[in-house]
Amino acid sequence: MELKTIEDLKNYLRTWEKHRHHPKDYVFGLELEGVLADSEGNPLETHELIPILNETYQGFEFGEEAGACQLEIRSFPREYSTDALRETEEYLIDAIEDIVDLAKKIHGTEAIFLLIGSNPHPSAFSDKWISRTERARRMASWRSQFPPIKVGDKQIRPEHVALCIQSIHLHIQGVSPYDVADKYNRLLYTIPEHVAISANSPIMAGEILDYVESRLLLYEQADGGNAGFPRLKKYPISLLDYGEYLLSFQPIFASSLAGMVKERHEDARIRFEIPFRVENRVCPMQCTMKENMALIEFTIGRLKYAQRWSRQDFPSLKEIEINRIEAIKKSIKGDFIWNGKSVSARNYLMESIEKAEKGIKTLDCRPRYLDIIKRRVQKRKTSGDVIRRWFERSNGSTEERVANLVNKIWEHTKKNRPLV
Repeated sequence: MELKTIEDLKNYLRTWEKHRHHPKDYVFGLELEGVLADSEGNPLETHELIPILNETYQGFEFGEEAGACQLEIRSFPREYSTDALRETEEYLIDAIEDIVDLAKKIHGTEAIFLLIGSNPHPSAFSDKWISRTERARRMASWRSQFPPIKVGDKQIRPEHVALCIQSIHLHIQGVSPYDVADKYNRLLYTIPEHVAISANSPIMAGEILDYVESRLLLYEQADGGNAGFPRLKKYPISLLDYGEYLLSFQPIFASSLAGMVKERHEDARIRFEIPFRVENRVCPMQCTMKENMALIEFTIGRLKYAQRWSRQDFPSLKEIEINRIEAIKKSIKGDFIWNGKSVSARNYLMESIEKAEKGIKTLDCRPRYLDIIKRRVQKRKTSGDVIRRWFERSNGSTEERVANLVNKIWEHTKKNRPLV
């Protein structure tokens, strides 16, 4: 059933109230975005790989993204468990191997599948790398109306920013419409935590970005305010509240509620597709599948804890936004302000990891990956810090430094060895 209008949503919710049915809780699905490049870091097109990969795999779907060198891997929904996460990790490792093997056959060169959240090669900001899909072309045309954006020492056209950004999106199904709204609100106030622990490469198109996680701010500018922290005036208590929030904005091209959701590239969203689910999309891709699974485990555990155990009032939306900016600037090394009191991000995040552990155990699972997040917080170091140091200490032209960087990262990706 497609929900095109707010009336469709109201009618569906009325029907649900009369004939309640409860889908399984904490069913999850992933969208992972990476960049295909050669061994020098030069972008490679992914278009020819996609139909072959889709014929090969039954547990994943492969698709194009905004950039012609980007590739998206989508997993099918499955009920959360530690075993499900481990199996997903193993399948994705196999998929990465197949992607680069196939790229070598198609392009006739050694290939790398880069998972760092941003494209480091200086040639990436170009019309050449706008994807061929109709949606990508239309969005690029729409973004071109906005002013140029400063990236390092360059002025970049806004339609090129999305070509250089890769994220991991986690979908979590709720047990009812009320539960989905609750999940969304609790995701909102954990956004600063996710930004802080996941910060990845600050190198974009050969430039070193100003902040630890500048990617988010660049996307906001490129999208003319349709991205970033949701522009809510209050927490949406119901799906109708969220639907009315969507309708307060002029659609870009969308003609349905589901389409309007996709046009708002915000940190968290409610997907108006049945069964309803929330989507956490604030984290950049991580360099290894272990690290990506750690983010998923943290997010699900933290959310489960918040729903099951938390009795505190929701913080103000303004306070969340302030802490989000602090995380963008300083990651784990910053200070958060909650209820008017300052607390070091490190101490706050250590408490959050404990909550995530408890949340995972509440789901009758055993934490498998959270030690990766804990190690980052204890050391006050993210993958982004490691990548920045590698790039700053390298010599040669920008292209040579990028080549050196991507090969170092690729070794970690192949061996599934976290950077921190």
